[in-house]
Amino acid sequence: MKILLYTTLIVLCLTLSLSNLMAQEEGEAKTLLGNGSIDTKDLGFFVAPSFGFTQMDGGSASLFNLRGGVSLKDNIAFGAYFNTSINDIRPQSETVPNVYMDYWSVGGFAEYTLLSNNIVHVTFPLYIGYGEVEMDNENGNAGLGEANFFQVEPSALLEVNLHKNVRLNVGAGYRFVGQMEYRNFNQSDISGLTGYMGLKFGLFR
Repeated sequence: MKILLYTTLIVLCLTLSLSNLMAQEEGEAKTLLGNGSIDTKDLGFFVAPSFGFTQMDGGSASLFNLRGGVSLKDNIAFGAYFNTSINDIRPQSETVPNVYMDYWSVGGFAEYTLLSNNIVHVTFPLYIGYGEVEMDNENGNAGLGEANFFQVEPSALLEVNLHKNVRLNVGAGYRFVGQMEYRNFNQSDISGLTGYMGLKFGLFR
């Protein structure tokens, strides 16, 4: 009797295990990375130049931003960026005449894109990097030193699919600058809102 009971239990366990295995093979749960490897068909690549407009210590700043990276399923992206001023920034607190401020930052970014197959959709880049400001004049370095700082900038962009390989985006980000002091201003004077407009070229999946 015990042998019959044990045999029945073993057969039942084997049957349940086998049916469970078959169910996993037929309707395996969907995961971000699949079975542990990334399918190259899901990988995309892009380069995104853009122009930004902001203020730093009361002075108007025009910025050029260039970023590039890889995307997974046209949904999540990672990469690197470089951002630099392209005009002479005139801080309102500066007392030395005939000088202007240069700004640049470099680092990495992560980006989440929502409903990228729609003609109009939204995307959220998050920049994390290192920045620098320095006073210059017509002859180059003005001899007034420089300041370095940590920077984080969350952004939100409205994006339009112009072509399968080209997208137009417009939006804004807020620049949070870490502890720094330079000349007559500090981090609160160069933190602030930036408006962006640019293009994204790539192989989107």
